[in-house]
This record gives sequence, C-alpha cells and structure tokens, in this order.
Amino acid sequence: MDPTQWRESVLSTRSLSYISQAGSLIAQSPGIQQGPAGRQTSVSYFRQPTRTSTLNSTSEYSEEGEDLEMADVKKEEPVGLSNIPELPESVANSLLFELPREIRDRIYSMCLTAEDGMPVEWPRPREVSGSYDLQPQLLRTCKIIHDESAPLLYTINNLTFHHPSDANMFVHAFASSPMYGRQITNLSLHIKAQDMRLWMPYLTSTDEVRSLKADFPNLKELGVRFRSNKWQHQHPPEINLKNWCEDSRLDEVIDGLRHVFLPGTPPDRGQISDREFQQYMARNPTAFEDADVNTQFRKRMMELHKARNILKGPRQDAPIIRVCCACRVHATHFTALTTPNAMEPRPQVDANGEPLPDMPVPVRDGEAFRGFTAVDLQNGIKRLYDPDLGSANVARTPYADKGRILIALEIHCLDPKKDNAERAA
Repeated sequence: MDPTQWRESVLSTRSLSYISQAGSLIAQSPGIQQGPAGRQTSVSYFRQPTRTSTLNSTSEYSEEGEDLEMADVKKEEPVGLSNIPELPESVANSLLFELPREIRDRIYSMCLTAEDGMPVEWPRPREVSGSYDLQPQLLRTCKIIHDESAPLLYTINNLTFHHPSDANMFVHAFASSPMYGRQITNLSLHIKAQDMRLWMPYLTSTDEVRSLKADFPNLKELGVRFRSNKWQHQHPPEINLKNWCEDSRLDEVIDGLRHVFLPGTPPDRGQISDREFQQYMARNPTAFEDADVNTQFRKRMMELHKARNILKGPRQDAPIIRVCCACRVHATHFTALTTPNAMEPRPQVDANGEPLPDMPVPVRDGEAFRGFTAVDLQNGIKRLYDPDLGSANVARTPYADKGRILIALEIHCLDPKKDNAERAA
C-alpha cells in the first residue's frame, strides 16, 4: 500500500491532535491558551452570570437582608472584562455564530455525515464508485469551526477497516495523540477466515500501542463481518444451515472479543464438561463435601459457584458487539433459502403417515441463540456491492445472543448475470 495513500482520505483534512473546548460555559484562562501539544485551544465565548450585592458595608440593613441582583458587565470591569475573549475578526460578522451551538452542530452534522449512514471505509477501495457525500473541507474554513466540527466527523460516522494495521495506523498516524480514537464510538471490522493470524493478536491484545481496545477505548458499538469458508456447496442447503456455526475460526473471534470486552462472561454452553469438572475436583478435593454424592448435582453446584463469582466481579461498560458470519453460497442455495413457501399448502403428515413437526418460529433480535432456519433469511433481500465479489444479493438473519455476543448469518451470491459471465470466461 502506498504509504501516502492515507493522506488522500476524506478524513485527512488536517492534523487532528487536540481536543476542542468549544461550548464550554466558563473560560478557563484569559485569551487563547496553548494546549499540551503546543497548539492553540479554543476557549469559551460565554461567561457564567454572577451575582453581586446591591448594599455596601455601611448599609443600615443587616447582611441577612442583602438584596442580590445579576451583575452588570460594567460592574465587573475591575475584575474580568479584559479577560473575556471576543470572536476573531474572521468570524465576528458571521451569521453562523449568532446561532446557538446546538443549531451549529446540526449544520456541521449535515455536512459531515455519510450519505444514508454508509460506512466510511479506510483506506477506501479504489474500485468502489460513488461518494460518501461528505464535506470535510468545512474543517479548513477556520480554526473555530474546526474545533467545533472535527469531533463530529469521527463520532457520527461508522468507520470500517479491512486490516488491523489500517485501524492502528488511523489512530496513531492521523493524530499526534489518540484523542480521535477515543471519540470513535461506532466501528466495523471486516475479517476473512484466511487472515486470522493477522487479526487475532490485534483483537485480543491489551497492548497500549497496538490493540483494538487501546486504540478505540470508548466504543459503544462494534461490528465484525467474518467471511467464512465453512459453507460446503456440495451439501444441501439444509445441512449447511445447521453446520455453519461449527467453525473453529468463528468461535475464536467470538471468544477473543468476549475475553477482551466482556471478561468474566460465562461460556454459552449450558453445562460444564466432565473433563473440566474432574480438573476442578482434582485441584479442590474438598469442594462441595456437603453436597450429595450424585455427580450431576455436584457439577451443578460448581456452575452456581462460578456464576456467583462472576456476579461479584466489577462491572464495566462494554460495547454492543455484533458478529455477522458471511458465507458465499451458490445461486440455487440462495434461492432455496430465501424463497418463502407460505403460499404453498403444507401437508400435516409425511409419506409414512407420521405427523410433521411444527413450522419453525422466526428468531427475533436479541433472543438466545438456538440456531437459524430458512424462515430467518426470508425477511428481505438486499443488493450490495462487495469489493472482492462485486454486485451481490444478500440475505441476513436477525442477531441472536450467544454469551452476550450478538451473532447473525449472512448469505450472499453473485449477480446471476455476472456469475454466468465469469463461468463463460
């Protein structure tokens, strides 16, 4: 990758190395101060109203009966009029700064938000056409506008990275301090199964220089699109729909994120294994002596003991983590799984006269994960563009809860016209 490519990004409008203090109600010191990085930081253009007594010490009234009124600017002249900063001449006559800060933020957001909530990929794939419809040149207007609007560019957009080095370099190369990494609250990562060796050290590390949690410490939403190669095209779609989650690499990603962002979360399995129970009892031979000799009961006691220790642990704010397992499927599999059969009459018994099982109930967002069925993929087909595959039809299930990690299944197939063209070539 060209080392200067990052300078061409829409996010590289100017050096981002300081925290704006615009909007503060009290000026911390006179004039313009120098920030910790040697740059000028903005101060407030507002002051906090104060109150002063209308009586002097020789008044015939007692101090308890003092009449207080809002201090006038002229009365404050001896103590602070010269310390109140004024708008620079460059913006003193601007109608924009006559608006309240909330209105100005709305204007900035309209200029700095990607169109239709589109994720902002960095670095942007060259083969992707179209525009994010961002107006980052707004930040170059003047320093005051830059101070007020720059944080919004990173707070309201969903940043997307395809390589761990891109995410790490974005934080450490764009800003002399990790300030903008702290402001990013919505992040997406695209991980391929063959790139696990590159991603896992970054996802699971706690290093302050190179780790996901250190680079983006204030995440509120973290989305991971894991491109799996578990789907077997030679097997029927029903079999693949049952086996897609039996992917050791997918489990590695989920367990790694859970360990970093949700420490102390119990595994999603219902019971501990016999081996884990035997190892625990070997280390703690006197554990649960007052329990029944029944092994299953003692194992249940151990599960409750572990759950109690987890509840006692310190609670911390954790982002909402969504992991979407994306599988490329054949067009016939895609059609079979996404075409509703509700209009066809369903027999009540099979060929042998045995009653058929009930129709599967669709999964709702946030429910406990129990697997997905074809009905979960029949809530609408989208047409998206993939940098590697091109135009594709996409169907996705709702997100289900698997040990406090939300997971979903996405299937996609190439545009039939393009697929046939590739085969002919």
